[in-house]
Amino acid sequence: MKARKVLLIGWDAADWNVARPLVEQGKMPTLKRLMDEGVSGNLATIQPVLSPMLWTSIATGKRAWKHGIHGFTEPAPGGVGIQPITNLSRKTKAVWNIFNQQGWKSNVIGWWPSSPVEPINGVMISNHYQQVVADLGKPWPMRPGTVHPEELEEPLKDLRIHPAELENEHILPFIPRASEIDQAKDKRMASCAKVLAEISSVHAAATACMQLEPWDFMAVYYDGIDHFGHGFMKFHPPRLPWVGEKEFELYKDVIEAGYRYHDMMLETLLRLAGDDTTVMLISDHGFEPGNLRPQRLPNEPAGPAAEHSPFGMFCLRGPGIRKGETIHGASLLDITPTLLHLNGLAVGRDMDGKVLVNCFEDEQTVEFIETWEAVDGDDGQHPANMQLDVSESRESIKQLVDLGYIDEPDPDLGKAIDETVRELKYNLAQAYMDGGLYADAADVLEKLWDRWPELSRFGTKLLNCRLAQGDPKVSRAALDKLRQRKDAAARTGLEELKAYNEQLAARQSEAKAQAESAGEEYVEEPLTPAELKTLRRLKAQTGVNPNALAYFEGAVCLQEGRAKDALAVLQQAESVQTAHKPSLYIKMGACHAALEQWSEAEAYYIKALNLAPNDPSARTGLAQIHLRQKNFFQAAAEALAAIELIFENPKAQTLYGTALMHLQRFKLAEQALLAAVRYAPNYRMAHEQLVQLYSSGPFKDTAKAAEHRELAAAAKTVNQTRMHEKQFEGTGELVDFPAIEPRSGRLSSVTEEALIVVSGLPRSGTSLMMQMLHAGGVSVVSDAVREADDSNPKGYFEDERVKQLASKQERDWLLEGRGKAIKIVAPVVTFIPEQLSAKVIFMQRDSSEVVDSQRVMLERDAKAGASSSDSSLTKVYAQHLQQCNRWSEQRENVEVLPIRYTDAVHSPASVVQQVAEFLGVPLDVAAMAAVVDQRLYRQRAES
Repeated sequence: MKARKVLLIGWDAADWNVARPLVEQGKMPTLKRLMDEGVSGNLATIQPVLSPMLWTSIATGKRAWKHGIHGFTEPAPGGVGIQPITNLSRKTKAVWNIFNQQGWKSNVIGWWPSSPVEPINGVMISNHYQQVVADLGKPWPMRPGTVHPEELEEPLKDLRIHPAELENEHILPFIPRASEIDQAKDKRMASCAKVLAEISSVHAAATACMQLEPWDFMAVYYDGIDHFGHGFMKFHPPRLPWVGEKEFELYKDVIEAGYRYHDMMLETLLRLAGDDTTVMLISDHGFEPGNLRPQRLPNEPAGPAAEHSPFGMFCLRGPGIRKGETIHGASLLDITPTLLHLNGLAVGRDMDGKVLVNCFEDEQTVEFIETWEAVDGDDGQHPANMQLDVSESRESIKQLVDLGYIDEPDPDLGKAIDETVRELKYNLAQAYMDGGLYADAADVLEKLWDRWPELSRFGTKLLNCRLAQGDPKVSRAALDKLRQRKDAAARTGLEELKAYNEQLAARQSEAKAQAESAGEEYVEEPLTPAELKTLRRLKAQTGVNPNALAYFEGAVCLQEGRAKDALAVLQQAESVQTAHKPSLYIKMGACHAALEQWSEAEAYYIKALNLAPNDPSARTGLAQIHLRQKNFFQAAAEALAAIELIFENPKAQTLYGTALMHLQRFKLAEQALLAAVRYAPNYRMAHEQLVQLYSSGPFKDTAKAAEHRELAAAAKTVNQTRMHEKQFEGTGELVDFPAIEPRSGRLSSVTEEALIVVSGLPRSGTSLMMQMLHAGGVSVVSDAVREADDSNPKGYFEDERVKQLASKQERDWLLEGRGKAIKIVAPVVTFIPEQLSAKVIFMQRDSSEVVDSQRVMLERDAKAGASSSDSSLTKVYAQHLQQCNRWSEQRENVEVLPIRYTDAVHSPASVVQQVAEFLGVPLDVAAMAAVVDQRLYRQRAES
């Protein structure tokens, strides 16, 4: 099949509320041409509004719990630090991988995340390509994994633009009054130059690849509008009361200039692509440019995301696409299904989006496939043994520490890793909530909140889950717990803040005394960034937000059926900052509606819409009011407006269908109601309306009415199950461990040049093999620090230095162990120095036996690692074993003898003979076999 040539352009955070006025003023002519020649409209985002998660959802058509990218950073392999998010945690195919299987060429430039680059049929340039790492004139190397294929690395290096290369004519369109800025004190102009240089570097690489490399699919991602927004949207006209006039005058032009520059780059891309190329321009979310711009950001790692808005931009132009029309109801989850359909490929049923059929001139028939994950063929992904789920990797590191196999990382480093994993899990919980999986989200949030009770954001999100689950008693308990923990955290924070301020004051006093004693003038030292961060954290911990507590009290009261009380409490929150007022007004409208005070309810919903015109909840509220008042035309109009914002909106679809039934538009009503149950198969109200539709009138169908009557009756039970039972979290099935591949014929025998290594997963029989070798006459490397215990009564035969192999570069001490046996467990065996030959006896044991033995050992020692998920551990350990296989395959000076633990216990004579032949040295085989004590084989797999 020949591919349709497609160009996909990503503008992070581009918002129609900024772009459309510029289009109307003639300042973005290329975007206007794209709109005129195709379709355009809003593109709804999903939660959390974090770019790496969103752009991966765009590229896969799947939500975060399916694709595996959960944040901005992740722990580095081996637990030695944290690193920017990589694509190694992505666990599903991206659209370019599917195209790869068709033999099509793809060029993917700057996608987030795309590091390390995948070996696709075409070109991939990672999201680290443009990042400046040194001053102009100093070496500017590209990190490994930035460009594929590697031969393009050198020519692409030279296309990068350094901020210091920019001249006045480049900066002045963004900051016309640049000469008035004291750059020694105000670094914002440098920040603007950095963004400009980086997006220009991406553009240079993209245009070079378009012209010099063949392609069927081209994807290029620009992060400039988002970065300009976070730095300068606060200065965008109109000036807000809390923005200083001088700063406003200096920086008010940056946002407009940023959009216009993107329009210029778009013109080049369209010219190079040609008129016959299908072009799709998208943004993952918007960026609030008006009165809802927040004055204060949440005090949390992803706090700046509060500046984002829920709707991005969508444009599509090409053969067979409608022209000059506006489309509605598009979501970023729809991008990959639509790209597949454009090229005549089936859409995966496991994808969460839909094909945007309303973009096409002709009626479309969409083909489906269960999943593209099961389709074989070269997909250009990383090898399986490079995949490593970073959250579970951290859990396996903790497990290894608790088992005594590696040292706990440096305290500060360990804290950094813990906090990184914490944020990944927090983001996953928000993704669960957005997908309606409230029980899964609550399970994650409860664990986070128990671990960090002082972080009330976990408690507020958990309360939102409980409110969504609809049980007022559970919601009330969650609110009470939030209050208790917030009060306790505030008291603790006050004490810590007082002590910290005293510590800072003492430091300043000491510095002042030293200066005076030396006869020098004392200049007060500014606080370091780390000290400022600590102060902000403690001040946030001590504060209690009365508006937020009032809002939640009102929400719980409303759920308890106490709408009047809820209103009284919610009125106490009206001093909340403007960015949060739409949610407050919508809740107050719901209270008035519950009291059947229709005009008051309508007034509050309209107040919300005056602030946030694209809020679907306010539109849905108005539709409900009009329906109850029998204003069916108005009800249909408001419900349709909500659907046009978020198409997958079963409540709005049902209200629309109900209103249409009263208007006797039965065909349209049926379409709306069937859409509601398609997106929410257990939505009872929709089934009940379908029963009415099929029970009488022109659409009477007794069989269909009976079917939906049964579905409506079953829906309550099914919804309770879905709302209160986890769908994705849980123990899951244990992963079978891959077999370790034998490697032989590389080394003649054990001499002074080779190290004897006993490896395997923790609790796989490594200690038993060390005991056997010791009994057989082999010298062992062991410091005897770890003494025998109930878990291993015959001793561990370990050396503490092995625990530090992954975290320390100094490994030469292993060279002294040549000709001796040393135990190095599988997760760190790959850190053996390359110049050291090794004969590895690799112990293997059934996955269920390994995790059972570890659990018993940790419970015996009262270690926290015992709470880790068995399925998660087996998955990570399986990946470790795959890495060991790959390592031994690549190391020509390494031989491997796999030994099954059960064979060592039940057939020791045979195993001893294999070991003797493998090592090629004389051994006391009888003594080795006599070491085995079958009574210590205590955790056995079921036969």
